[in-house]
Amino acid sequence: MLGRDKIAQAAKELAEHLQVIETIKSLQESQKKLADAVNALDQRLRSLEVELKVVRADVRVDALRETQNIVNSVQGGLNQRIEDLAIKVAVMERGAHRPSPVDASVPLILGRDATAPGDGA
Repeated sequence: MLGRDKIAQAAKELAEHLQVIETIKSLQESQKKLADAVNALDQRLRSLEVELKVVRADVRVDALRETQNIVNSVQGGLNQRIEDLAIKVAVMERGAHRPSPVDASVPLILGRDATAPGDGA
């Protein structure tokens, strides 16, 4: 019986040893799969980084275009106001240089030599 017990014990240890070997193989395979998954994630992250840079550049271009449109709009409005002001100034200057529609026969300032209408002179 001693021989059978030793054989049974040896068989049990061998089975445990084989189980450990299978577990190690399984762990190695899992580790390889995990490494492959990490590599795939790394590649995807790099791809996303590139895409993000492109998106950022597009956003910057869009923001610059919008800013340019706003500047052009404000500049156009300012130019229109300057033109309107220049026209008003020109009209005022023409009005200042034009003789007034007052009768030229009536002196504007009555002096000693001038006679007021109705003085009978």
